[in-house]
Amino acid sequence: MSHELYDTLHWISFDAALSGAVDLLRRHAVFAGLSTGAAYLAARHERERVPGRTVLFVAADTGHRYTDTVYARHREAAPVDRLRPQDVDDQSQLALPWSRMAWNRTPAAAPAG
Repeated sequence: MSHELYDTLHWISFDAALSGAVDLLRRHAVFAGLSTGAAYLAARHERERVPGRTVLFVAADTGHRYTDTVYARHREAAPVDRLRPQDVDDQSQLALPWSRMAWNRTPAAAPAG
């Protein structure tokens, strides 16, 4: 079994994470924050890549502190079914709103200088 199925990194923008958080509340009644919305998007995508696979994500925060900021903008949330990550080969190719990279435990590049 390929490790690429499991060793992936996702970079998710504020707007995409907002969409994930709003969808999680609407669909599953989970009131959570932006990091949880981002984790939910990544988990949904990885599960869709291999149907029938169990995917677990951690809901790291609650939505209470986001009531006046994130949830006040719920009408701006894009439907999550329309969001897909751009697959990239390295960090220099990252693009918003969402990028995904096979990690394969590759170490980060050394800092310049």
